[in-house]
Amino acid sequence: MAGSLSEAFRLITYDRRGWGRSTPLSDYNRTSIAEQAIEAGGLLRDLGVEGVTVLGVGFGAVVALELTLAEPGLVEQAILVEPPLFGLVTAATGGMSADVGEIRDAAEAGGKDSAYELFLSGQLHTLGSGAQRLDDRADRGPVASHSFLVELPAVPAWPIDPHRLAEIEADVVIATMPSTPPLLIRAAEGINPRIPGSNRVETVRDGDEALTELLTGL
Repeated sequence: MAGSLSEAFRLITYDRRGWGRSTPLSDYNRTSIAEQAIEAGGLLRDLGVEGVTVLGVGFGAVVALELTLAEPGLVEQAILVEPPLFGLVTAATGGMSADVGEIRDAAEAGGKDSAYELFLSGQLHTLGSGAQRLDDRADRGPVASHSFLVELPAVPAWPIDPHRLAEIEADVVIATMPSTPPLLIRAAEGINPRIPGSNRVETVRDGDEALTELLTGL
């Protein structure tokens, strides 16, 4: 995707800590959405850019939303793809609790890798909703399973503050795809009315083609 878009945009992609080639700190045992947004904002400031369009998928969509809230001078537009804000979906509460129990059991029986593979299998019907779509391209680096477990509590713990959301001035697009599971659609529909002027869209295509569609449609 990056290659096809680089002629029209200046693209900045990065590995969040613990993923890809980004090595986490030795004591990386907890994180928050706010911490992740601070690191992303710091990267943008180090590069000397502002007025950016940020695009995040899943966990990254919530980080992008927090970055938009915390750094209004940096973010001009935010594209949030399948933000897993299940706190907005009443029916998801029990499912999240059940999934946490299954993840804990998998980690105790087979270690961190087993818990991560359980998530990628799509057998976790709430926290892992739609994750099976990533299975063949998921990061399986040496610390990926650890990073997954560290990040797992971050989205449920992120406060959905209606007063902060109402102050967003950036253009916000909340997107789902044809393959988006119903639970993630409900989460997208739940956050949309809380952000003034946000645009709720469903792409025609899935995967990288969907992201290309979103960016070229700006």
